[in-house]
Amino acid sequence: MNRWITMILLGLIAPAAILATRNDAAGVTFTRDVAPIVFNKCATCHRPGEVAPMPLTSYQEVRPWSKAIREEVLSGAMPPWFADPNNSTLKFNNDKRLTKNEIETIVSWVDAGSPKGNDADLPMMPKYTSGWVFGEPDLVIEMPVEFEVPAEGEVPMQNFYVAAPFKEERWVEAVELRPGNRAVVHHSIANVVNLPEGTKVVNGRAIRGAQQRVELNSQSAGNTGALNEGGTRQVVLSQDSFTTSLAFKLVGQAPGKGFERFYAGTAKRISPGTYIQFNIHYQPSGRPERDRSRLGLWFAKKPVTHEVLTKSVTDVLYVGGKELSETRIINGKTVKVRQKIPNIPPNADNWEIAGAVAIKEPITLYSLTPHMHLRGKDVKYMLIWPDGRRQVLLDVPKYDFNWQLVYELSEPLKIPGRSVIVAVAHYDNSIKNRYNPAPQKEVFWSEQSWDEMFIPWFVYTVDSKNLTKVAPESGPGK
Repeated sequence: MNRWITMILLGLIAPAAILATRNDAAGVTFTRDVAPIVFNKCATCHRPGEVAPMPLTSYQEVRPWSKAIREEVLSGAMPPWFADPNNSTLKFNNDKRLTKNEIETIVSWVDAGSPKGNDADLPMMPKYTSGWVFGEPDLVIEMPVEFEVPAEGEVPMQNFYVAAPFKEERWVEAVELRPGNRAVVHHSIANVVNLPEGTKVVNGRAIRGAQQRVELNSQSAGNTGALNEGGTRQVVLSQDSFTTSLAFKLVGQAPGKGFERFYAGTAKRISPGTYIQFNIHYQPSGRPERDRSRLGLWFAKKPVTHEVLTKSVTDVLYVGGKELSETRIINGKTVKVRQKIPNIPPNADNWEIAGAVAIKEPITLYSLTPHMHLRGKDVKYMLIWPDGRRQVLLDVPKYDFNWQLVYELSEPLKIPGRSVIVAVAHYDNSIKNRYNPAPQKEVFWSEQSWDEMFIPWFVYTVDSKNLTKVAPESGPGK
């Protein structure tokens, strides 16, 4: 009797098991179908030590988030990419948007209950380097001090300086700025600067004055000065001190960016006698924290023909269609001077500002990086060719302050002289903006996230400035 029951049960169970196996093979599984997508499009950020909040490097890590992943990819929120493909005429090599088929694969997998599949089908995880995107740098430069971030309050933008450790020009083909503590580093920039005459670096701070010794508290950078032992006031230099000192941006870091590799034959130049400036925006986490960010440099291994330059589309600014400038008499000469940008009014939902740069001689364009803050609504780069033809280079209709993306051109764009690059941005200071901290208040132009900025960066080389010398070999200067 029991034998017959067993046989009957086996007869019922076995076909069901076979059917389930067949359905699993025919349906979508993680190991065969979903893992290749997640490993290549998501794990670049979603892995230990990177910016994303949870790792997605295995089935065990992905499965609990499967329904959330479904919603994120259906809405287009993940992977983050904000260029409108229907209006941006350029193609970008770091576009990680999922294809229609990839989205359908993930949705089908989740709707089927997120099955794992056969372990033998699991692809190898791409060989992501631990810590540095491009492998071990040729040189790592650390912040000169460890900064103590308070638990609460507003922390002024912090600037730290390290002398470039070179005795000869160095050419950088790749660069990465890594926070020491992502919990408090909101964003940061590494600049190359020349310190004004009479400036000394004390505990990583640039101080103008004749002091011989001064101990600066880590919070003193926001003050206008500090007293040395003799009682003489020494001025802590602000970011504005370097606007005319041949400073240039080496790399910017924020969620979505922080590392750049330049095209073959191009590189950024760091000269001896300059300083690396760590310009860092800290936001308290609710408890005391520490940070010591690091800068990684990879030197050019092959001849460099063109120097990479970074500029913003802000030579001329327009608000309300009118140029922000006025004429003044300076040293007996009539000159045009830019006026202060007006504050964004309370409750304004579509406040516009535009910038322009005249391209006087042919250049090659490599990337575009718009930067705004919490009220940033949209931004568009346009190129006006010498014949008057207009081309939309990049259209970001829904700007997201949480992701500061670099839009890297798949093919560099040759721009002739007598062209003009224009950037137009809108800001939403109304209650309709869910990120707006205070729609009833006017918005000032400053460095904190609740203030605003308009910096439409672009990276380029000047075609006529063809370098004839060969870049030095890899490694720090002797």
